[in-house]
Amino acid sequence: MKLQYILIIIYYLFINLLLSNHVQSLEKKIPCSSILKGYKCLSTSQSKKNHFFVLTKYKLNFCSIGKNFSSMIGAILCYLYNDKLFLSKHKHLNEDYWASRACSNKLVGSNFYQISTKFNKGKFKEFQNKWKHVIIIRNPIERFISGFTHLCVLSMNDSNSLSTCYHCKGNMECVLKNLYKTLKAYSNKEKDTTFHIKYHFFPQTWLCQYQKYKNKYIKVKYESLKKEQFYLKLLKIFRSRNVSEKKLNFIKWELNHSQSFHATNGTSINERQREILYNSPYLLKLLSIIYYDDFVEFGFDLPIKYIKN
Repeated sequence: MKLQYILIIIYYLFINLLLSNHVQSLEKKIPCSSILKGYKCLSTSQSKKNHFFVLTKYKLNFCSIGKNFSSMIGAILCYLYNDKLFLSKHKHLNEDYWASRACSNKLVGSNFYQISTKFNKGKFKEFQNKWKHVIIIRNPIERFISGFTHLCVLSMNDSNSLSTCYHCKGNMECVLKNLYKTLKAYSNKEKDTTFHIKYHFFPQTWLCQYQKYKNKYIKVKYESLKKEQFYLKLLKIFRSRNVSEKKLNFIKWELNHSQSFHATNGTSINERQREILYNSPYLLKLLSIIYYDDFVEFGFDLPIKYIKN
């Protein structure tokens, strides 16, 4: 009887595994064109202007994407650039954000060629092959919720937020519809848009000259529920470029004891926006079309159980 019982359990586990793999396969294979009637898929495009943080001493080039740990990575690289300067202005990494950058724009670049000229004496091949290029990526749903909560809800009346959120007064459907129109016009080369919209809401695959240099990038996934793994990967990259243990220990302590000034994850307002999104199949479908390239390229599952034809 025991053997029979064990065999039955093994059988059911096997069936569940097959079903799970089948569902995952369906999620990955669902074509963009079948997600939402009336909305065409977006042609992949590339933003000409991007935001990189560059450290010549360590031959490190980080592409910064809005809501992908961007404020903290800027602070970390500023600290590594000049720790005395940084600590003369701030006690903690999370005190250094856009309005109070200790390094100002000293470490900033906009594209690979410009960075090579400015930081590597124009030696482009050496820059491509000898430097480490890092891109921090995030689940498109989590990134959008974070950006929407920060810009379109918490700071909706700020001058930048008003235009970036299309004067939608915190209405998610309004923002997503207008964002789709913006991306469609941009990909068709009909109309440009602001850098603020690109930085916070463009698909990640459209930023960082990703399509051109994706084979050069070290891709690090930022997951708010798996921060320790993310931190370890970052520290490993810094250690590989011979950053001192003293500086690594400071960074490690700061990462584990503070969070970004603009962090929204886990807040009640953030969770409210998540409820709004997940309670609307239409919004999930629209978001899935907008960020379809990101879902596919970076291996994130489409929210298939909410997408019903």
